[in-house]
Amino acid sequence: MAVDPLGSYSSDSSAALSTGSAKKCAWLLQSEIVRNWKQLLGVWVTFFITAGMTYHAPPVMLPAIMAEFGTDQYGVSWLPAVFQLCKGVLSIPGGYALHHYGCHFCFKAGSVLILAAAVLYPLAPSLWLLAGLHGVYGAAYDLCGMGPVIVWATTWFQRSPALAIGLLASAFSTAAIVFSPLTASLVQHHGWRLASLLCPVLMLLVAVPVSFKVVQDGPRRHQRLQGSSGLSFRRSLCLPAVWHLAFLQLYQLYIMIALINSLVMFLKTDVGMSLELSGVYSSIVFQAATISKLLMGVAMDSEFQSLAGLLGCLLLLSATLMPLDLTSGGRTLTHNWGQLLGFVVVLGLAQGMCFNLVCSKAAKMFGRMPEYSKLQSFFMTFQMIGGFLGTLVTGKLRARSGDYTLSFYVFIVMALLGCCHYLCLERCRWKMEARNEVSEPIPTIRVSPA
Repeated sequence: MAVDPLGSYSSDSSAALSTGSAKKCAWLLQSEIVRNWKQLLGVWVTFFITAGMTYHAPPVMLPAIMAEFGTDQYGVSWLPAVFQLCKGVLSIPGGYALHHYGCHFCFKAGSVLILAAAVLYPLAPSLWLLAGLHGVYGAAYDLCGMGPVIVWATTWFQRSPALAIGLLASAFSTAAIVFSPLTASLVQHHGWRLASLLCPVLMLLVAVPVSFKVVQDGPRRHQRLQGSSGLSFRRSLCLPAVWHLAFLQLYQLYIMIALINSLVMFLKTDVGMSLELSGVYSSIVFQAATISKLLMGVAMDSEFQSLAGLLGCLLLLSATLMPLDLTSGGRTLTHNWGQLLGFVVVLGLAQGMCFNLVCSKAAKMFGRMPEYSKLQSFFMTFQMIGGFLGTLVTGKLRARSGDYTLSFYVFIVMALLGCCHYLCLERCRWKMEARNEVSEPIPTIRVSPA
């Protein structure tokens, strides 16, 4: 009787493949990302349009607005500065609204508010009215922007919050990739008023219906409302880790928001690029940021989160040094397009990593607090202070000195301070983990054979 010498090997390999396939299917069934993909996509789309309208389209219009109203860089810098100011002032009330009414209600209210301001934007007869509309954008962003998106993610995702936040934060970068060059092209050929009509159309046809029909609060919100035990918001303010994280966000957002609002202006007015090419360079920043946000999300959910965070801080410091002209000893900024291309790539990678860091770090350390939405609004206040000061101070220094060299010196100092606070934060986190104060254990999710 013949015996197949490979028979036992074939059966063993088939059994191994079957076991591997079963484990993969079980992992997919357990994956929060897969199970909640419809909710994730709905929030991603809403945030994509919100970020594009409020953050990425207006800076591209600033040179045209400055020319029409006859002002300078400092005068026009008040538009994004008012946006940041209103976000900062109203972030705490926005956090209380998130806590009491939920993300679903706030997303609806914020999208309607943005739609109303977007309809009036192309009709604005003065610079100050435009500034007021930017203030409305800021108030609405506290209801349906990054802060509410992070809070929403913690109500749905317990096992992989950093990855979920990374995916949602990629909407911010993707919006820049799409809105920056598209808006630049529309402004170049049709003017900023006609270009701004794109925003209310997208809000009316896409963002508002999705926020009303798709976005819902996760099961974790109901557990927070029912639970009274755990770290309270007031007690959390006594923790050094909270303050290190808050100032880390202030320093890093000072750099990131200032560069988001002034990069196109710098490339067009100081370097001499066309508006369309400046928009392309700006979109490269966010293409790199999209990739690094996703990779950082995976890293922040792994055992290498501390190393990944430090790498992001150091990369942001490197990005602030790259535009300096080495031939002049760093006393001026370079006009070399190749060097600036390397700068925008590194800046994009650094922004993506640091943006995910400041968003997911708080969620991982304090996301299971009953009053986490209030703490997140507290962090958003520091983000907005950084963004407001970065935008306004950068515009003022540019108007007084005639270029952005002094602004980049300030960016370097801010990046160094951010590195120091991150190291202190990690030291505090290790102490909190030793005392079991960071987070509660996550229950195991079992998948039934059915």
